[in-house]
Amino acid sequence: MIEALLTGIGVGLAVAAPVGPIGILCIRRTLTEGRAQGLATGFGAASADSVYGVVAATGLAVSGVLVSHADILRVGGGALIAILGISSLRTFF
Repeated sequence: MIEALLTGIGVGLAVAAPVGPIGILCIRRTLTEGRAQGLATGFGAASADSVYGVVAATGLAVSGVLVSHADILRVGGGALIAILGISSLRTFF
């Protein structure tokens, strides 16, 4: 019974393991350089993913602020496009 449970856990972990380039890097470093290097690589990848998540969440929070100032941004954006258009027309004529 215990053997079947351990086999099931092992198969579940093997199926759930990420097979992308970072997962392959973690597996390769673990096999070639040892468990500590593999764990350090995995923690580094997890830290990078966490930073990406924080950046995405911050971007979503900032987009809420931008929506509240949409009218000002529209006027400013339109003025910027008009200025760029006028300056590019001046280079042709």
